[in-house]
Amino acid sequence: MQQTLFGSGTLGDDTPRQVQVYTDGGCDPNPGPGGWAAIIRWEQQEWVLSGNAPDTTNNRMELHAAAAALALLEGLLGPCQVELHTDSEYLRQGITTWVEGWATNGWRTTGRQPVKNQDLWRVLQRLTQVHQVAWHWLPGHTGHPLNERADQLATAARRALVGEPTPVPGVAEQPALTICVKAAALQPSQAAGWGAVVRQGSHARPLSGASKLATANAMLLHGAAEALRAVETPSRITVCSDADYLIKGASQWLYGWQARGWKTKDGKLVANRAEWEALLEAARPHQVSWLLAQGEAAPPDLEMAGRLAAAAAAGEHVDRSAG
Repeated sequence: MQQTLFGSGTLGDDTPRQVQVYTDGGCDPNPGPGGWAAIIRWEQQEWVLSGNAPDTTNNRMELHAAAAALALLEGLLGPCQVELHTDSEYLRQGITTWVEGWATNGWRTTGRQPVKNQDLWRVLQRLTQVHQVAWHWLPGHTGHPLNERADQLATAARRALVGEPTPVPGVAEQPALTICVKAAALQPSQAAGWGAVVRQGSHARPLSGASKLATANAMLLHGAAEALRAVETPSRITVCSDADYLIKGASQWLYGWQARGWKTKDGKLVANRAEWEALLEAARPHQVSWLLAQGEAAPPDLEMAGRLAAAAAAGEHVDRSAG
């Protein structure tokens, strides 16, 4: 998932904030790798979100963009009066005309077929009960600056997923880095360690840490956050791992968890919530893409990260020369 988040702060009174939101999403091909983006403006603050998924559809990316924006607003500002602009008639028609009937019919269409993308529709329906949302349709690619910018951000998120990075408006001047991160756990002590390699060009910085009180998954999230915090200048960063838990969690599951109050689709509490929240905070200064790299697609730095993690879990020293 690509994520850029500018501005922050939770306000305490009950006055609804007047917020402008512009969203976009798409795939190439459809279905296939996709990206989404949302631009949120309130007074003098702006938040920009973008993300991707390796196997999705245009419609899912459009829905995801809107859900992510509204979920973020719920956490930051509370209930808002939102003017949401989209070039997706599927999104606008669905949320304003169809969704209540679907919910009444047990999330089935008038033809008694299961509603497609109902996981995202359920999230959106809940969020529209939190916020007062006016849904506006904008024709795509007609020159509206924020609509065009959201399209560029969504395209950049998709291209980053398939290895075709493109400049993102407003951050083209930022340095580009790669972080490879892994975790390891030992039996029977259950000590867990993390290792990361932060690379910019030919320069690599190895990092690692361990805990006897954490799981491998918690260490993986902690390691990714620590590596992001180690980058002091706002940057374009690709976080690479072979762990579905980190990459799919950050790029596909996270905003759904937030929208459901940090619960899974099954209503269970999300594990490692504190670590996920710390990872979000560490990513905020940067534009972050999340890349799943397994097998032959894994870069050499990922192997080094694994050695660092195993050594940290074992309490051993490892040669940290990453090349």
